[in-house]
This record gives sequence, C-alpha cells and structure tokens, in this order.
Amino acid sequence: MLQAAINAGAAARSLPAPTLSPVKQKVEEKASWLTKAEQETLLASYPDHVKPIALTLCFQGTRSTEALRLDWRHVDFDRGTLFIMKSKSGRQRTIPMHPRVATALKNLWIARGRPDTGTVFLSRLKAAYSDTRKTGGNPLTASHRSACKTAGIVGFTPHGWRHHWASWMVMTGCDLVTLMRLGGWRTQKSVQRYAAVSADHMAEAILRLT
Repeated sequence: MLQAAINAGAAARSLPAPTLSPVKQKVEEKASWLTKAEQETLLASYPDHVKPIALTLCFQGTRSTEALRLDWRHVDFDRGTLFIMKSKSGRQRTIPMHPRVATALKNLWIARGRPDTGTVFLSRLKAAYSDTRKTGGNPLTASHRSACKTAGIVGFTPHGWRHHWASWMVMTGCDLVTLMRLGGWRTQKSVQRYAAVSADHMAEAILRLT
C-alpha cells in the first residue's frame, strides 16, 4: 500500500518513484507428520549407517545438528538418557531415551568396541559428519531424499522428523510444557502449532468422555 501511494504521488508530480525494498516476512513452520505405516516404511528405507540417526530424529525429536553432534560421553545407558550439549536455543537438556533408540545405540556402541568418547554417528566413510551450524545445509539431505523416494514419501524434509515427533507426542497425550522442555524450545508459543495437529485425535478425546 505504501509503494502504491508513493507511485501515485510521484506520477502526479511527474517524478520517478523510488522503489521500496521488500519486507522479508517470517514464514511460520507448519506441523506435519507421517502415519505410523509411512514412518516405518521410511525408517526401513535408509541406508544402514543412517538408520540409527533416523530413529533418533523420529523418536527423540532432536534437530539434525543435535543428533549428528552427539558424543558417546553423553549417552547414558544406565539411566537411559541422552544429553544434548549444544542446541539451537543455546540451552542444554537431558532427554529420556526411547527404547528403540536405546537398542539401536547400544548395538552401535558394542559394534564400535564400547567407546567412552567420540562421535556417535558416522558417515558411510566412517567419519564424523560436517558441522553445518554456521554454513547451513544438512548432511543427511541426500540419504533422506533417496529414502523418501524409495518409500514413496513426498514433501517430507529431514527437519520434518522433528514435526512428526512433536505431533505424535501431542496426539499420544503429551502436554505442551513437557513437549517444550523435551524438544528444547524456548517458549510455549513455539509449540502452540502442535495443539491442534489432528481433528481425529481431538474427536477421540471427546468420545472418551463419559
């Protein structure tokens, strides 16, 4: 509207109209999730070295960078927890391990010779994934795209696993405060999008009333 007003005023005075710079708008990420059948098909479609990472993204809700930076020092099999030392929000957090993740990591730990330290997830070249927190991009993109093609999943990015996890956490009864803490979000506003992720889920909740 402001640009239109400038154009009209300039035209009335036979002057060239200055062009305003476009305002960059923040695009709000939408909640998205897979069905359980799609989830299992996609998880099975990853190459073997990526499957434990995908399981972690799916069942722990970590960001890709958090998972790829995970160190054996921060995997506590006795307590069944993962310690996220570096996160996007700058906050550290400890999260309970899902049984499927615990099993996958335990098998990986044993196969590696039970290390006390070192990067948990390695590439197919047996090297740590590059740290892209400053450069951008996702080292898992190629493997993820190939797995999605095999599984017939369209429009689901690696970050989609985080939305998938959060959506299913809510649909299985997790409150937003707990979700915020487990996922490492700063404010409850960040998880508000998951409050109404499924009309079917809300209908089931209504039907449970007696």
